[in-house]
Amino acid sequence: MKKNIFTTVVMLIIALSITNAQEKYAILITGEYNPDNISFPSSEQWNNGNLSGSEVFDEFWNDTYLMWEMLVYKKDYEDEKVHVLFADNIDFTFPNQDIRYKAALHGLSKISDDFGTYSSINSKFSELANTITENDFLFVWVMSHGGTDAQGSYFYSYDAHKIYDTQLASWLNHIDAYKKTVFLSTPGSGGFTDELEGERTIVITSSGEGEGASRADNEAPGGGLFIENEVIPPVTGITYNHGEANYHLYSSLAGETPDFQTINN
Repeated sequence: MKKNIFTTVVMLIIALSITNAQEKYAILITGEYNPDNISFPSSEQWNNGNLSGSEVFDEFWNDTYLMWEMLVYKKDYEDEKVHVLFADNIDFTFPNQDIRYKAALHGLSKISDDFGTYSSINSKFSELANTITENDFLFVWVMSHGGTDAQGSYFYSYDAHKIYDTQLASWLNHIDAYKKTVFLSTPGSGGFTDELEGERTIVITSSGEGEGASRADNEAPGGGLFIENEVIPPVTGITYNHGEANYHLYSSLAGETPDFQTINN
């Protein structure tokens, strides 16, 4: 997986830094745990609407935060044009959470702009369809659980609504942007490719149609230790986790790891 990630990074760097677009917009969508698994205990759901638990699928928040931060502070996106659709429109927090993953690091009260529900996602795409022009650029990032059934490939909204490849394609087709780039970090996300790709749309997925997507495993390609989920403070602190694809995508695009380390290979 890690080698495949690197082959797509150059394409995305060019897309995110595109200079001949009049305005740059982004929509970051954070979905839900696997609602198909009825035995999944509420105590282990990544957020469960209660903002509790320090390491319970915290990569959903950490990676959302990192993508927002990178776009605004490294790729020159205006904050008001980066739409963060997360959970109950409340940033994920827990006792003793490091400021690294708090909006306060940038002098803000929160970064979430709206709910991660189906209706909010639908409304945001409709709004952008009436805002974005043919000279503009749109970046769409999704992190969620997903899969494929008889109706096609899908990912879940925060309220466990299946959003199919055809639905996402319909939303995007109504946006007349100069260029659209979509990055999907969900299991089976490769199944979206045929519906979304087009002359003006680039699609990058974390996995193939029949593949899963997982938490970063702290392993280098070919074996060996490679720290992907940082511990803050080092040794005695809390582990802050990331999705496998998201960690390497962010580090390549930002030019540094989430804990601000640069590694020359």
